[in-house]
Amino acid sequence: MMKKTVKEQLKSLVVLNTAIVEAGEEIQAIQKEINTYGYDEKYVSALNEMKQKAIYYRYQKVKICLELYDKIEALEDEQGKRLMKYRYIRGCRWEEIADKMDYSTRQIFNIHSKAIHNITYKISVF
Repeated sequence: MMKKTVKEQLKSLVVLNTAIVEAGEEIQAIQKEINTYGYDEKYVSALNEMKQKAIYYRYQKVKICLELYDKIEALEDEQGKRLMKYRYIRGCRWEEIADKMDYSTRQIFNIHSKAIHNITYKISVF
């Protein structure tokens, strides 16, 4: 199996963060159905299946995070490092990151572009 590039890993983290949130919401909805309508084998089965999916998504995320964390930490720019952690490790949306870092969304995109360039450049040098 071919190893994913850093950019592919980062994209995978965004997808996994979304999948984890959606799985959590679905688990809550199923639990609400069970609380509202009582114990039903179909609901319990669906709940267990969704929990297994959420566990799988989290496992995949942790695997990728372990591979990327040192690369992110190696960035010299502290702003870029913080942004990458917010976006890819914590799964924050762009607007949340801008608020947390007290920058405009445009500035966040500029910092992100620079961080992506630096992280991929450092990888290709080694």
